Amino acid sequence: MGVEINIAELRLVVNRILDHIEHDLGQAHVKLDQDDYWDVSNEERYDFTKSPKSFEHGQLHDDWDFLSSILNDKDQAVSLMLIHAAPLLRRIAEQIGQ
Repeated sequence: MGVEINIAELRLVVNRILDHIEHDLGQAHVKLDQDDYWDVSNEERYDFTKSPKSFEHGQLHDDWDFLSSILNDKDQAVSLMLIHAAPLLRRIAEQIGQ
């Protein structure tokens, strides 16, 4: 079973959430209180027939370094870069929690 996502709607939803953080909560900057995190490999992430056996180590500062490179070079803005946005958005949501 697949989920069809309208990219324009996803952009609108994420922008509304970020607007809420910035305007309603008054947080134009977020200092993340964690850096390291665990991730599950692509091969195991969506296979619910068994539990993951291996975990990967990620760092939020590395994710931000990859993403912020797009500010100076728009050619870096490729779809695969979303794998770096996801952990940052998750931590911001966990940390702010409103």
